[in-house]
Amino acid sequence: MEAKYNVLIMITERDFLRLKSNYHRLVKNMPAQKLIFVGSEEVGKEVEQLNLGERVDFINENDILPFADVNKVIQKALQIEEVPRGVTGWYYQQFLKMQYSFLCEDDYYLVWDGDTIPCKPFDMFWKDGVTPFFDLKREYHEEYFVTLGKLFPGMRKCIEASFISEHMLIRRDIMQSLIADIMKNEQLSGDSFYERIIHCIDPSGLTSNSFSEFETYGTYTCFKYLNSYRLRYWHSFRYAGYFFQPDEITDSDYEWLGKDFDAVSFERGHTVREDHKDIFTKKEYQEKLSARQILEIAQEEFEEGYLEIW
Repeated sequence: MEAKYNVLIMITERDFLRLKSNYHRLVKNMPAQKLIFVGSEEVGKEVEQLNLGERVDFINENDILPFADVNKVIQKALQIEEVPRGVTGWYYQQFLKMQYSFLCEDDYYLVWDGDTIPCKPFDMFWKDGVTPFFDLKREYHEEYFVTLGKLFPGMRKCIEASFISEHMLIRRDIMQSLIADIMKNEQLSGDSFYERIIHCIDPSGLTSNSFSEFETYGTYTCFKYLNSYRLRYWHSFRYAGYFFQPDEITDSDYEWLGKDFDAVSFERGHTVREDHKDIFTKKEYQEKLSARQILEIAQEEFEEGYLEIW
């Protein structure tokens, strides 16, 4: 089915440079009219130089929502003059995805984390061509739902799974309704939806990432727009960066990974340890074992963090 929506790829310059050798796979596998990178002016220059084709475009993040406006709110909330870029950035990229609903000209837009690469083509609508998918994974952070309950009194976690899957197809009118309801909540203070979100988080929790746009939008939709999406489990290899070098992963690696995974992520700070170098990349292993089998073995040594479950 021909996609009738655009995809927003949220990315920093640092991550763009780190992963740009993989971005032709976004063009190849992404079901969207246009692929729009969203970032700083420097990201825009890198997108232009990479020359990924006519389907690829760029929007300066400040044209959606000025970074300085969000940073000022967080400065006030924390009562400090200089907020670490990473603290504001965590919330800022989420608010960008929400604010874009007022710029979007289509019924839907797909938001996609720039450190994640699809292994193969995929669809975001069910076979009827009308009903979109919510892609689910398995994790839980209580702080997200504490904030959610303040934004929308009476709302709570509504499904066992998580809506956090490194991407989400957003219906423009639902996101606009969500923002309008935040602004109607008389218990919240602030002149913008993002100011109200920040103000309802205890300052001690601001630096520990206490809001999720994905969990908030997914839960809100389940409560207010029941049956507007179909639920689907999504398998992405979140820790690919511990086992593959982004600039060395091959077509055959992606083909092999794609038998078990929809996408792989190369999160910042994840590097390949010496004892991890050949676990997934050795062709003899790939011929005898699936990526799922190897990950299930590797996960036995993980002492903490996310575990992929089938």
